[in-house]
Amino acid sequence: MKDKRNKQVYLSHAGFVLIGIGLGAVFWILESAVHVIVFHDMGFFEQVLNPETHEAWMRLTIVGMFVGFGVYSQWIVNARRRAEREAILANTELTQIFDTAADAMRVVDRDFNMVRVNGTFAGLSGVRKEEAIGRKCYEVFWGPLCHTEQCPLTRILSNMNIDRVEYDSEKVRKDGVRIPCIVSATPFRGPDGELIGIVEDFKDISERKESELELMRSHERLRDLTSHLQVVREEERALVAREIHDELGQVLTALKMDVHWLRHRLPGEEQSLIDKTHVMSKLIDRTVQSVRRICAELRPGLLDDFGLSAAIEWEAGEFAKRTDIECQILSDPEDMILPQGISTAIFRIFQETLTNIARHANATKVEIILKRQGERVEMRVSDNGKGITEEQIMDPRSFGITGMRERVHHLGGDLSIRGSRNGTTVDVVIPIHQEGDLDDKSTGGG
Repeated sequence: MKDKRNKQVYLSHAGFVLIGIGLGAVFWILESAVHVIVFHDMGFFEQVLNPETHEAWMRLTIVGMFVGFGVYSQWIVNARRRAEREAILANTELTQIFDTAADAMRVVDRDFNMVRVNGTFAGLSGVRKEEAIGRKCYEVFWGPLCHTEQCPLTRILSNMNIDRVEYDSEKVRKDGVRIPCIVSATPFRGPDGELIGIVEDFKDISERKESELELMRSHERLRDLTSHLQVVREEERALVAREIHDELGQVLTALKMDVHWLRHRLPGEEQSLIDKTHVMSKLIDRTVQSVRRICAELRPGLLDDFGLSAAIEWEAGEFAKRTDIECQILSDPEDMILPQGISTAIFRIFQETLTNIARHANATKVEIILKRQGERVEMRVSDNGKGITEEQIMDPRSFGITGMRERVHHLGGDLSIRGSRNGTTVDVVIPIHQEGDLDDKSTGGG
């Protein structure tokens, strides 16, 4: 069986050569017979086996042509067979790659007919391969770009220079389920370069989208937690400030009155004791000032009693005293009263901005503009220091800037920080909600 198969293979590779040799032999015999019939000068077998020199040369030339033709024909046939085998192998490889691809794929012709789909596409679209082939592409696994100028086939047909179209889209299965996909469309051309249609690739990104949504939800929960912690922190600050003011304030006032009472009860000759009471009185006064300063830092009473403008003006004044940095304030209107939550957030952002200026800016002057524009409040703080860099703004360790962003985000506002060689500018824009739209305590500072 094996020998028979080997003979068949040999004949298929040398068949035309053998035909050429056979034709040459037949020609030699026929030419010998014709020569004997025409000239009668020698016998047939002598003419076949021992012809004259010129006769043999002529016959050998003709036989060589037959054999050469057979060799050349066989070479052409073998080359064509090799090309066919390579084409079949390449087509088999491409078919296997197409059918076993992890991504869903389909081939669409110029008339929007699906001519080929793979198994992944059938599973993703919910339509069997046999049902999909021959149907319009916009009838199976359609999306929002179908029947529009942004359809990838329409775009490629209108512009032959497009090599690839890629976009994110939601495709609709047979059962109506929407599948988020990354869609890639490339031109499908024939051997002569003529556009036949497109090859579409669909990558299912449902899991990635779900992960993104979960990450966003987690991020929002963290932001809500941060806002809640700010509320708790601000409430604790206010509580501690009230406790210090009420308890220590009363005790210090009573102590000062007792020292005053004691001073006037001491004999005149006890001058050292009288001087000691003066020292004690001054110490009590300094302690009272410290208590006021601590209470103001925890929760400035001006913010609750007189509004945002007065609190910012007081804070700027204290900052100028501590740092010798000139502060200019422009407030429009001069007495700006806002919901407590918004006032607290803007005031805390202002405090953080001044802290950054004192630590990093090397500035000599700060300009503060606070104004109300319709249903929003704007604050701009500019200094003439060395200017913050983009790396510093985006540094994840800049917790102060991160806190400012979170406050503004929670109130639905915008925060902009720009640095240049002329200094740094911080812009804050926050919408003013109606009293019923915003729980003021939900925006407590920290």
